[in-house]
Amino acid sequence: MKEFIVLYGILCNYEYQLYHDFRGTKSIYPNTKYRTWYTSMYYIGVALSSTDMRNTPNFYKLVKDGTSIDEMKNYIYAFIKYFDTLKNHLFNEYKTIFKEKMKNTQKLDM
Repeated sequence: MKEFIVLYGILCNYEYQLYHDFRGTKSIYPNTKYRTWYTSMYYIGVALSSTDMRNTPNFYKLVKDGTSIDEMKNYIYAFIKYFDTLKNHLFNEYKTIFKEKMKNTQKLDM
């Protein structure tokens, strides 16, 4: 999750022009609703949850079929490794997208 917090910081610093309310109660982002951030998090969430939904029934099948503990453990470790690889891939993909938006400010819909 640390990686996604970094991406959020990049967006706040570069994509959105930040103004502070003089009363100090809130920050104002003119003409934006965090479009890129919410869209990106949606697609990242879809990718991660669909992976989880595909693999959870397979794990339950292993338990139901009476598979050995070592095989279940190997399945869990393989899934964790795959999930971590997917998370890193998505982080790098969206980091590239955000950097492109920072370079090409005309594409920002502000």
